Amino acid sequence: MMPLVVSEIVRQTPSIVSIRLARPDGDVLPPWEPGAHVDVQLVTRQERQYSLCGDPADTRGYRIAVLDEPLSRGGSHYIHRHLQVGRRVYVRPPRNLFPLGQAPGYLLLAAGIGITPILAMARHLDAVGAPWRMLYLSRRAEDVAFTEELAAFGDRVRVHLSGTEGRVDLREVLGSAASGTDVYACGPQRFADALTGLREALPEGSRLHLERFEPAKREFRPNEAFTVRAARSGREVAVPAEWTMLQALRGAGVEAPGSCLRGVCGSCALPVLDGVPEHRDSLGTEGTSVVYSCVSRSLTPALTLDV
Repeated sequence: MMPLVVSEIVRQTPSIVSIRLARPDGDVLPPWEPGAHVDVQLVTRQERQYSLCGDPADTRGYRIAVLDEPLSRGGSHYIHRHLQVGRRVYVRPPRNLFPLGQAPGYLLLAAGIGITPILAMARHLDAVGAPWRMLYLSRRAEDVAFTEELAAFGDRVRVHLSGTEGRVDLREVLGSAASGTDVYACGPQRFADALTGLREALPEGSRLHLERFEPAKREFRPNEAFTVRAARSGREVAVPAEWTMLQALRGAGVEAPGSCLRGVCGSCALPVLDGVPEHRDSLGTEGTSVVYSCVSRSLTPALTLDV
């Protein structure tokens, strides 16, 4: 992890602050592309994932934004009440599980703190001259973050305030896109679930790309015990029904990555060499040969992993 210092804190709304992180010596940082996030470890030893919402051309600073969550697991509470300019934090290099692909046109949808990766996408698309527009959903005007930056995009950005304008019709929003338009969306669970249920409303040739902050609500079969064969270390690790793969691997002394422990950040990804995984993550891995060990399990008695 890279030791970085807080070089700037800006209050964007009553409940959102943006934070710029830089190297203590001011040197360049690893590059990133829109949609990427970083894992940030605070002095509390808590590790949290935050989308990068700055400018990829700013090679000497990473900007994130943090919502003051009432039901915080500790990270946002510390940041809003204790983090100060000059403090040191530790950051893993950017990873991108929400990459911006090629498409004839783009519809960007953001709700609340979901504006963070979407803002970086808008800035990139505007810079390269791609056809795009954005809808940003917020309850009140005072809850809209990055107002000056969004205003610079002119009529490409529409802000919808549900407190005064009522709830937006997402089916109509999706249906209004031109054929082939790709939709990139990020926001809280209700917003993400609503869009997932409206995929059939997408125009012909359009695709929905969604980033979640919380795991999707799904039902799975009861947990059963299985064995993990760690190919690189040569260990066989029993995974009891009440343990996750990640817990069992670490308990057996096998070094395995992991951060959010909820199947949304992608940090615990492990390649599957043999066996059939039961994907329980919220990262769209169905049918892939990658398993996220913090939540997923095995459909076969044993699973061989490249770890």
